[in-house]
Amino acid sequence: MNNDDAENINLYESLLKKYKKGFRTLNWGSSKSQIRRFKVLAEIGISSGDKVLDVGCGLADFYNWIKKNKLKIKYTGLDITPGMIKKSKKKFPKINFIQGTINRPNFMSQNFDYIIASGIFVYIKNDPDKYMKKTISKMYFLSKKGIAFNSLSSFSLKKDKNEFYANPSDMFNFCKNLSSRVVLRHDYHDNDFTIYMYKDKRI
Repeated sequence: MNNDDAENINLYESLLKKYKKGFRTLNWGSSKSQIRRFKVLAEIGISSGDKVLDVGCGLADFYNWIKKNKLKIKYTGLDITPGMIKKSKKKFPKINFIQGTINRPNFMSQNFDYIIASGIFVYIKNDPDKYMKKTISKMYFLSKKGIAFNSLSSFSLKKDKNEFYANPSDMFNFCKNLSSRVVLRHDYHDNDFTIYMYKDKRI
């Protein structure tokens, strides 16, 4: 386990212990902004029947949002924080949750239609740009239809020195080297961007 993984586990275990549930447990600014991000991620094209992997699932709030919107997906949650996985399993005992990271060499076979990630790059300090690109590549490789991920944007006018802000243009260009069908969204939040990457075979 690297230092970033250990620090992220410690951070989210402490937030879980402090808040128990809700958007503060995941360090979001508000429930409204969390839900807005979920909506944008889902707009990649997720529909009933799809198999979806949620990387950095936290307390499975995305799955809960999906249920409220009456989408019946086959959901798998992945998170590095043991407490998050334990609580998610208790809340949704019939759902598959996995503790770990998508970047481990033997992580699964290509078994998901869509893979999403929300807020997982914020607290990466050791070469965050390299880590982000590695994670995106792995997500894309494991998906059948495509991936959607978000990040804080370097175009933001207000920045926290302890958080990572990716350059949307650089990330778009990187993604275009992997897929010919890429969408960059910077329209839903002042500080955020989301990228959709579709598998080229998808028509």
